Amino acid sequence: MKFSLLSKNDGQSAVCQILYDLSIDRAVHNLIPDSRRAEYFLSVLEKPLTDRENIRFRQEIFTDFDTIPGLADALQLLFHRYDRIKSDWQEMKLGAAPSRGADINPEALLEHTFSSLKVTAIFPSTIVSFFTSIGDTLEQYPIRSEGLTTMRDWCREMGKNEALNELLEISQRFRYQTPDCFDFTVAVKLDRALRLSSCDIAGIEEHKAETSGLAKLFAKKKEDDGSLPVTAELSEPGEDPGTDAAFLLNEALSRIDAALTQVTNQVYEAFFGLSTEMMFYEAALLYAEAARKDGVPLAMPTLLDETADRIAAKGLRELVLLSGGNGAKTVPNDLTLAREHAGLLVKGLTDSGKTVYLRAIGAAQLFAQAGLPVLAESAEMSIRHGFFSHFSSAEEEFLAGDTAGRFEQEAKEIARILGELRPYSLVLLNETFQTTSYREGTESMYDILRFMPKLKTKYLFVTHLTRLFGYMESENVILAHTSEDPKDKYRILVDQA
Repeated sequence: MKFSLLSKNDGQSAVCQILYDLSIDRAVHNLIPDSRRAEYFLSVLEKPLTDRENIRFRQEIFTDFDTIPGLADALQLLFHRYDRIKSDWQEMKLGAAPSRGADINPEALLEHTFSSLKVTAIFPSTIVSFFTSIGDTLEQYPIRSEGLTTMRDWCREMGKNEALNELLEISQRFRYQTPDCFDFTVAVKLDRALRLSSCDIAGIEEHKAETSGLAKLFAKKKEDDGSLPVTAELSEPGEDPGTDAAFLLNEALSRIDAALTQVTNQVYEAFFGLSTEMMFYEAALLYAEAARKDGVPLAMPTLLDETADRIAAKGLRELVLLSGGNGAKTVPNDLTLAREHAGLLVKGLTDSGKTVYLRAIGAAQLFAQAGLPVLAESAEMSIRHGFFSHFSSAEEEFLAGDTAGRFEQEAKEIARILGELRPYSLVLLNETFQTTSYREGTESMYDILRFMPKLKTKYLFVTHLTRLFGYMESENVILAHTSEDPKDKYRILVDQA
């Protein structure tokens, strides 16, 4: 079994192309000083979940970490140490390997193989001890999430697992011993040309070393099971049969080492990589801590099926302003886009809060599909299968020598977005076509906005193209404007019908 803290089921993520336009990358780096943790958090954000069960899975784990002090730190410490096991193991295995250029005879090779086997034998018990520690740690806290309770119960069951206990028993045989401590029975099979075709340990018996263990190998007779007992038949006249014995035993022990390594690797995979996934939750906890410190409400959103096609939030605030320490000063806004609404248009003066509103909505939807609380008093959102944005006010990069005008370049970008849309996407447009004539920009946007509902796509468009509002009055669109009252600046008001 392979555990993950980020998803319960395999599933595709939504297409996401909005982090830069919404300044989420800048906000996250301001909130999370550790750049590695911030980058990992962003890498998870840019793959929004589309499976409601996976989102609920993450919500529950975050809630456990957020409401149970010390839990996240305790687990991260264990997972970080657990992830070091493999690198320590590989380093010790390299130390057990024969040095390059060394004169390796069969007896020396046997010693190296047995040293490798001893290193391999250390790690099953190390891994199992971590299973116990993780299970005991989770037992100490009042966890409720499915992800963590499943992990706790699995650790408890592994303590009773017969196959795992058998692995430990086999490993213990080799941890502190040398070849001279055992009588080995080796089952050898030859082909018709009397060449070695297979070689396996058929029996191992511990004893107190008296004479050479290799010499005793030839005195040990294999029970009649159809295999060939080890004899001096493999030696040429005048050769030392002990050399053949060392060679055969080395081959057999190598197979045990390989098999033990494979099984141990499979067992080890259960929790490997969780320290990396924990960085997502550590960053999320810093985000939640910053919101509370600023007096900004946090709400775990209700996620709806995509066919509900709804986006609603009360008291919504913007992430970028939170990262600047001004969260409490931001004006909260509401939003309700029902299934029948194709989208939302917002007009207003420069620096009146239109772009802030757009960024707040986009970030809230993205955080909701990451399984995290949003900066709002309450929120209810349907799953979106695509996130697209075009921010004309943002700095744009143009290829050297590109003589196309700004309008033509923006038209190409919008055409690209339309070509990539999938059903139940969200498109965020900020002042698109603002640099062209009002008439040309209005007519172009009117055709584009009328086309989007055919693709089951919701759009949010903030604009100076006020003429467009007259065109859209007969469409199923919410028309809104920013407040012109200085006392109510940055408030978004819905136009009355």
